Amino acid sequence: MKNNKTPYTIHVRQPGFDFDADIPRYWFHNNPVITHNFNGYNLLFPEFERFFVRSVWYFKNQIEDQTLLDQIKAFTGQEANHAQAHEGYFKVLRKQGYRIDSLLKYYKKYAHFIERNASPKLRLALTAAAEHYTATIAGIVLTTPELLENMHPTMKKLVIWHSAEEVEHRSVAFDSLNAVGVTNFTRRIAFMMTSIDMLFWSTITSFTLLRQDKISLFKSFQYKRQYNKQFKGVNARMRRSLLAYLKKDFHPSQFDYMDQAHKALKEVGIRV
Repeated sequence: MKNNKTPYTIHVRQPGFDFDADIPRYWFHNNPVITHNFNGYNLLFPEFERFFVRSVWYFKNQIEDQTLLDQIKAFTGQEANHAQAHEGYFKVLRKQGYRIDSLLKYYKKYAHFIERNASPKLRLALTAAAEHYTATIAGIVLTTPELLENMHPTMKKLVIWHSAEEVEHRSVAFDSLNAVGVTNFTRRIAFMMTSIDMLFWSTITSFTLLRQDKISLFKSFQYKRQYNKQFKGVNARMRRSLLAYLKKDFHPSQFDYMDQAHKALKEVGIRV
């Protein structure tokens, strides 16, 4: 863990994905529950990321630090590419027979409701909290190589690329939040709100997909136990990393996964 905040370069990459490939229904270790956990986040990411971009970009004229402004521009490019790539994956889910459009419609309405009714600083705080979630998940993926085993190559490439760029731009929203004077109280409240939001919507999306597969609640718990046994300690590591956000002296740079990110990118043929 590092405690120093240092400048770094954010690269906007466009690796390209072959979503016409024969991606299996349960591409994550043949486990429907964990596959649909990832699929559920896939459904939320495009709307998520456009919200993030608008929330950070709103304050660009109030930020004087040129390094941070450059990072905001690159962050915007990365998030735009992420949204586009995940929407490309939607056609795989539709081809597999999943009815996802009503979910997408309801989440879009919800996200737009939040955007209309939250203040600009609260939207930025929600973005910083959500970015901590995505960077934490990305860090877990990149430091647990066995999670990436037995994945379809296209999905492995997508997960590594998105994870690497999440840890690369992990500090942008947080540094913007500090630059415009968002208080620690607002930051913590936004984290609580984001935690509820993530739990609610990831549960709704994953269980909707499981239900369409006619997988019972009992069977779902069996698959979840199988994952917990296979990857012991992952959930505990994730909880510790997430809760670090509530510390007064927290900064995203304290969790540095860039070495693992660059190594993983090279392994799937994406430039560092």
